[in-house]
Amino acid sequence: MSNFKVTLHRILNSSSQRSRQQLFEKLKSAATGGVWTKSCVRFFNDKLTCVRSIGLQCNVIAAHRVRRSGQILKLYHSLYGRSSPVQFFKKLGDLIRNNPKGKMFFLLGAAFFDWKENRVSDPDLNRVADELKVFFDLKTTDYHDKQGETWEKILDEDHFKLWRCPVQGSSLYKYKVFGSYKDIPARAFFNIQMDLEYRKTWDSHVMRLEKVEQDEQTGSEVIYWATQFPLGFLYNRDYVYVRRSKIDLKNNFMMLTAKSVDHPSFPVTKDFIRVGDYMSNMMIRPHTSFDDKGFDYVLSYYDDPHLSVPTWAVNRMTMSSLPAFLETLHVAAKNLCESKGYISRFKLDDTSDKV
Repeated sequence: MSNFKVTLHRILNSSSQRSRQQLFEKLKSAATGGVWTKSCVRFFNDKLTCVRSIGLQCNVIAAHRVRRSGQILKLYHSLYGRSSPVQFFKKLGDLIRNNPKGKMFFLLGAAFFDWKENRVSDPDLNRVADELKVFFDLKTTDYHDKQGETWEKILDEDHFKLWRCPVQGSSLYKYKVFGSYKDIPARAFFNIQMDLEYRKTWDSHVMRLEKVEQDEQTGSEVIYWATQFPLGFLYNRDYVYVRRSKIDLKNNFMMLTAKSVDHPSFPVTKDFIRVGDYMSNMMIRPHTSFDDKGFDYVLSYYDDPHLSVPTWAVNRMTMSSLPAFLETLHVAAKNLCESKGYISRFKLDDTSDKV
């Protein structure tokens, strides 16, 4: 390289170094107290103030939500008692664990079912017991009950009697049946009606039958039942009902009671006609003990199948189908007693109330 080029390179290099030094000095002075620093500080202060305001607003909203939740829980306690919220969340947790693939609407529907309004209470059982006891030893042709209703005897045989009473505001009847069997024990006749799974084997009309949920306080159960209607050209029916059973060891009788209810998990659908007015009560009184053969029973029954046929046809069909169903129940209990699986299936540790 020529001397001229070397000299020019040194001059430019020294000038570039001085320029860089001057730029660094300016940036240093700006960073320590210049206009740019003040602008940055002001910007960050504004942002911090905004974040603090948002935080305060969130705290106010959260506090308001907490107060509202406390007020709602206080009101819920005053209406339904202190244990209801705990039972609700416990029940909801159990439903989610037991039905991980179920629909949330079904779970919430079961959780929000009002047991206080729909359970079968002890006074309900006592009222039904007083109503049925009379018909075990009734000798008269017609009977006038405490409600002023007249029960007309329309069938009188040695081991089967049938009464009917008109339903107020309707042309239909409700029925009471007295029956007696000597070839099976009372416990078999009782247990076979409680066993939903076994009913699916002997009742050919069952399309769906399952327990929806159970009340911890009384043992009442909500049952969903879909059944094929005997006349094939008519729509099938479904029921949602609450039932409760009782075994009274002291007075030597068993009871089954059921009544229709509404449940949010099983709304009315277009596939079935919902039987919304249904009632069935039964008292079983053994001749000796629950496990010895021989017992009497009284059944009280009513439902409105919503048939678009003359009511006389509905009443005639009920009068024929009710005894037929009871005989089917009797045969199913007898067959089960004669099978080897009866003892293993129905042990003496009943799950119903014992008194």
